[in-house]
Order: sequence, then C-alpha cells, then structure tokens
Amino acid sequence: MRSLLSVVIIVTIASAELAAEMPTQSSGTIPVTEMTSTRLLQTTLSPLLRDSARIFSGTVVKVEHRNSDSSSALPTTSIRFRVDEAIRNVRRGQIVELEEWGGLWQSGERYRPGERVLLFLYPPSKLGLTSPVGHSSGRFPVNNAGHVLLRSGFSSRAEPIAMRRVVAAIRQAERK
Repeated sequence: MRSLLSVVIIVTIASAELAAEMPTQSSGTIPVTEMTSTRLLQTTLSPLLRDSARIFSGTVVKVEHRNSDSSSALPTTSIRFRVDEAIRNVRRGQIVELEEWGGLWQSGERYRPGERVLLFLYPPSKLGLTSPVGHSSGRFPVNNAGHVLLRSGFSSRAEPIAMRRVVAAIRQAERK
C-alpha cells in the first residue's frame, strides 16, 4: 500500500511540474512551447533515423496498383512523390517512386494524389519493395502551411511543427 501511495505522489508531482513548464492559453489549451516541441521531435524522430535509407517530405503525384489480378505475381502498389524537402538520399524536385507490397494498401496504408507527407523509408528489399519505417511510425502528414503534424503521447491532437525545425532536429540527431 505504501509503494502505491509513493507512486501516486511521484506521478502527481511530475504532472504538476510538467504543467508548470507549459503555460496555458486563455482557451485552456496547452500550446507546444519551444522546449516541449523539441522533446517531441527528439522522442518521435530519433528512433526512426537508424533504419531509414531515405527521408523526405513530398507530395503524392500518382498511385498505381500492379499485378493485383494475377495469382503468380506479387501484388504491389507504386506511389510517386515529388520531393519538396530533401533530407537523406534524395534531391529536391526529384520524382521518387516507391514500390510497396500490395498487402500494405489492403491493411490501410494508403496515399492519395496531392497528399503531403514526411517519410522515413526502409532501404529497398531484394524485390525492390520498401515502406515507411515502423509502418505508420515513419509517415507523418504535412499540412497546407508546410508544418509536420506530430502526435505526442500526452495528446490525441497532432501538433504542427515547422518543417525547418523538423529538418534541423533530424540533422542534429544524425550528428550524434
């Protein structure tokens, strides 16, 4: 019983300290401060970097399903992106074509033309297939203002973070 009470007290103190670090706005929402967004970037992006062969922000140009009717061929989905922000192993303006296993599309990993995303991609397999690192963990929406939408473990709401800050955080993590 004492250990449970100790845990409750520690959690309460930690929550109070965290709340004190993040001032509330008049609407009662908690804004993403410089410190909390940096922590969010570090905890979200750092684990993805090790396994990523290519990292970029891009706009979906075309989606095409291939071999979905043939039982002898592996069904794939081809997704073409125009690179808007080149981060690793791509060039700005380049058209990048990904080949994903068709089952990913069936499981809900879908893209639509015009959609903007930040992707952390595995190296291509022996079959030439790739996908985002950690499935949906390596794929982030980018809004019309060019901000990456990141979710923290504390909130179900995505926080918009400027692309330049995300790129800077990635570059900094790569140097470590």
